[in-house]
Amino acid sequence: MIALDVMGGDHAPAQVLQGALMAARKGVSIALFGPEQLVRQGLTALDISWENYGLLVVNAPDCVAMDDEPVSAVVKKKHSSLVMAVASLKEQRCGAVVSAGNSGALMVAALLLLGKQEGIDRAAIAGFLPSCNGQRVLALDLGANTECRPEHLYQFAQCASGYLTERHGVVSPRVALLSNGHEAGKGSQLVKQTHELLKGSKLNFIGNCEPYALLDHSTDIIVCDGFAGNVLLKTLETSFRLFQGMVRTSNHFSRDVVDTIGQIIADVDYRRVGGALLLGVKGNVIVCHGDSDAIAIENALCSASKIVSGRYSE
Repeated sequence: MIALDVMGGDHAPAQVLQGALMAARKGVSIALFGPEQLVRQGLTALDISWENYGLLVVNAPDCVAMDDEPVSAVVKKKHSSLVMAVASLKEQRCGAVVSAGNSGALMVAALLLLGKQEGIDRAAIAGFLPSCNGQRVLALDLGANTECRPEHLYQFAQCASGYLTERHGVVSPRVALLSNGHEAGKGSQLVKQTHELLKGSKLNFIGNCEPYALLDHSTDIIVCDGFAGNVLLKTLETSFRLFQGMVRTSNHFSRDVVDTIGQIIADVDYRRVGGALLLGVKGNVIVCHGDSDAIAIENALCSASKIVSGRYSE
């Protein structure tokens, strides 16, 4: 069963509930954490027969706001939908948790309730980014840690390498360090020091990379701090939308070409992925975009279900 934070995200609870219902119709088993009456009324408004899909409603009367201070929110709001959803994972009542809510609070709750993996100091948000050949590159950290030390980035590389090997069957995944140039001497002090750590490790470290590594899939993993990773992710999303808008308003493309390009862009839309994994914690935690709509929530729940059942590569 997948635990869902119904009150998390910019479009909660309406879009979250709609996404849950869409996933439930596909056979995903979901526990909905939120104010019980609100959840039941919302589901009934969407589909009067919602109870036929096996959705479980768990009363969580409180809510963590998007602008709440993470540690304070987790400590003080123990009956919030976010904290109770994560707690269900600790208690092994659910196999994964999905939330589009306050990502800082989600990380704090996961660290406090689930604990860190051995040898890991910080958790990182890891997501698959598209490349031109249809393959995907696992990038981290995408926003959990804006201030990092070299050992943190080294641990992110360890987590990502282990994840791709154990769950996706990638043998000796290639690890690259995001920088402003591929030369070993390029980058900030953080990048330079991390480069030395990775170079002396047993990981398959191939050196520094620039963002174009996404285009040709020249690496399997891109490692960076959360500030750079979040900027990379949002720049990529914005670029897709900008290009799509330019194509639609141009007089130089036929309708067929416009439709084809639109489909290609839709294929790399973050909503299709749904969410990113929080690596480094003892449990399956899926972090969704705060702007997630019903489609994104549905896909995040379906992805979480595959992770729990071991069908990672589908």
